[in-house]
Amino acid sequence: MKEIRTISPDLKLPEPLRPLETIAYNLWWSWHPHAQELFKQINPPHWETFTNPVKLLKDTPEDRLATMAQDSHYLHLMQTVVGELQQELSRETWMSQTHPGYQHKLVAYLCTEFGIHECLPIYSGGLGVLAGDHAKSASDIGLPFIGVGMLYRNGYFTQEIDAEGNQIVKFPHLDFSEMPIQLIVNEKGEEVRVSVDLLGAEVWVRGWLVKVGRSLIILLDTDFSANREEHRKISYQLYGGDRDMRISQEIILGIGGVRMLRALGISPSVWHLNEGHVAFSNFERIREFMHTRKMSFEEAKEAVIASTVFTTHTPVPAGNEAFSLPRMAKYFRNFSREMDVPLPELLKLGLQTGPNGEKYFSMTVLALRLACRSNGVSELHARVSQKMWAHLWPGIPPDENPITGITNGVHTFSWVAPEFADLFTRVLGPDWPRQLANPEYWKRLKELPFRDIEAIHYELKKRLIHFVRNRLKAQFRRHGMPEARINAVDSWLSPDVLTIGFARRFAPYKRAYLILSDLERLKRLVNHPEHPIQIIFAGKAHPQNYDGQQIIRQIWQISQRPEFLGKIILLENYDMNMARHLVQGVDIWLNNPRRPQEASGTSGQKVPINGGVNFSVLDGWWPEAYDGTNGWKIGEEKDYENTEKQDLEDARSLYDTLENEIIPLYYHLKQEQKWWEVVKSSMVSVIPVFNTEVMLRNYFEKLYKVALDRSAEWVERDARKAAELARFREMVEQNWPLVHFSHLATNRNVMNGETEIEIQADLFLGELASDHVVVELVGTPLENHRRKQVVVPLNKEGEQEPGVARYLLKARVPLGQEAEFRLRVIPSHPSFTHKHELGLVYWQGIE
Repeated sequence: MKEIRTISPDLKLPEPLRPLETIAYNLWWSWHPHAQELFKQINPPHWETFTNPVKLLKDTPEDRLATMAQDSHYLHLMQTVVGELQQELSRETWMSQTHPGYQHKLVAYLCTEFGIHECLPIYSGGLGVLAGDHAKSASDIGLPFIGVGMLYRNGYFTQEIDAEGNQIVKFPHLDFSEMPIQLIVNEKGEEVRVSVDLLGAEVWVRGWLVKVGRSLIILLDTDFSANREEHRKISYQLYGGDRDMRISQEIILGIGGVRMLRALGISPSVWHLNEGHVAFSNFERIREFMHTRKMSFEEAKEAVIASTVFTTHTPVPAGNEAFSLPRMAKYFRNFSREMDVPLPELLKLGLQTGPNGEKYFSMTVLALRLACRSNGVSELHARVSQKMWAHLWPGIPPDENPITGITNGVHTFSWVAPEFADLFTRVLGPDWPRQLANPEYWKRLKELPFRDIEAIHYELKKRLIHFVRNRLKAQFRRHGMPEARINAVDSWLSPDVLTIGFARRFAPYKRAYLILSDLERLKRLVNHPEHPIQIIFAGKAHPQNYDGQQIIRQIWQISQRPEFLGKIILLENYDMNMARHLVQGVDIWLNNPRRPQEASGTSGQKVPINGGVNFSVLDGWWPEAYDGTNGWKIGEEKDYENTEKQDLEDARSLYDTLENEIIPLYYHLKQEQKWWEVVKSSMVSVIPVFNTEVMLRNYFEKLYKVALDRSAEWVERDARKAAELARFREMVEQNWPLVHFSHLATNRNVMNGETEIEIQADLFLGELASDHVVVELVGTPLENHRRKQVVVPLNKEGEQEPGVARYLLKARVPLGQEAEFRLRVIPSHPSFTHKHELGLVYWQGIE
């Protein structure tokens, strides 16, 4: 990849300390304790407050830096860290060892937010943190990776909670010169800029480079003097503003992101769209192919499909971005003219019809229609997504449509406490970071003396409690509370008490209130004289989500009651720093969304790394992990039509399991080791399976490699392939209404629970050839039948007459009387990456 030139503020470092600049501007330091210690030693209070090496180096007086430059021990530590970084960037990786032919095939990853570290506060929650962990593990495994996102001047909002429990929204004004980002410039030292049309006005976009180990991320920004004030505001706030602001942001990110990469001479082989917010990039890439390769609109679509993969993250309708057709027409009328493509052709790519006949433009639909591979973020979420978007492939069983599942993970090194990392090194050996995908390797933790885990976890719990008390005291001082009340906080919480953590976005479907649904029972649990519990809540509600804000108010008011004071805690301004303290210090991580609305829920995957255990609804990733020995479930793995009944049953299950299983196991001294057996089982079953290294390997094998191979063949070597498939698609769509069985003879007998079946079928294909289709027998068990669907291809005998092909089958099928048999015809082409790629099917029942 072509080198990206940057400039950064002059940090005015003494010459011996110059290597600090290289380390500070590579967020590799964010998951390496030695590198963090390097900065901490310069000014510990500053580091504890900001955890930002660039700001620290800017703020440190010259005499302090001069002193450090003369400190031989410090210089030795610095050289050690420099050596570790150089070694990391040059070592052999999983990609270089396993897929050396793909080492230079670049993946572009577009996402509206990246949560890499709290010193770069341009994320709101799970989507951004997942994107940041994705970039980190891409570096770890050697996947060529460049992310594209937005640099928000005000970031996401900071949250204060007032004395009545109201969420107060504040937007910081970020000083980019104090952040570990660098302005992208050309060979003359001038800002690299691209322009995007918005309603006839030219909006300029510049880029900032973020280094994350080997990975690179480009963040786009419109807040500079070349733009009018209204356009500078586009990059002010993440998820802020009205619908015009949102569509403007997504046009800048999607279209401007592609143009920025081109301006830098970067040509990705695969484009990964992480959620639908970035799907306008497909429009720009279609325009590019039409302009640079002289392709038709249909051919350009095929080229884009060949090199695009898409990840959908939410089954909640509000999480799937959509715009009205009038708004789309307003913003893309000029773009369609520039492409010389009728506007309706563009709009049809994302057209969605609602249950009452309303029509709108869905960014998720746009992404699904223009990707060769798509995935949900857990096995359950994939099944939910298949049903949710089944109408895009009408007639095709949902479990056969082209949405697969790749379960999210977490970047282990970013979330593990240094104490546990040292324990793993001591017990498993120094190579444990390279064994994250080896479940057999991690089984050795079962032999670990539980006292080793207990001692570390106890210290982490004390650290969490210290953190919580400091946060609360600062909050109460802001409230103007009496000093005696503030000082009383030092007696709140105890490391000897079972501690439950609940931290996530306060959306109603996540049901933060569930454990508060029976306050009398909860009062007995938190105040039990021998085995009490304590609960720590944290999270933000979107400024426009008033139901979520009401949940915050409810929790706050309950936490201030005398019977719950100091035992139920609500922390304000949840961020990655607070998240690390929580996942490292709690005993139980509580997760109780309304199933199946949690796509993955990766926060719970960070807890077992640090000696904690999950207590969760069987939603998201937990159904894949839960085995009865490694944590606890809430409720049953079933669907409900009535949400009130679901909440009631889940709340009862939560309280019963907590009171009758979890609390006795935690406190019963004679069975104390059994608690740690659950902890060890949790570690062994979760750490080597639910991490982003395993996730990235799956992405490469299931998505990236498919798109890389197809892109290499179609886009890089022979663009005629795209034209060929476009012609094939057009021919099939023209003839498909004519396809039918002109003659069908069947004979079947059921014996011993199996069906012997003979079929002779003549298929009229119009102007299609017989090798353009596949004919299959599909046997479907009736409802509640334990057997699976059976698909058997028919053999082509030959053509009976022009346009008519004969197919034969004689087979024994492992389905009996309680089954339905049908024939189906689907298009087939050597370039398909999925059998249902065109979404066309013809069904014929069998008597």
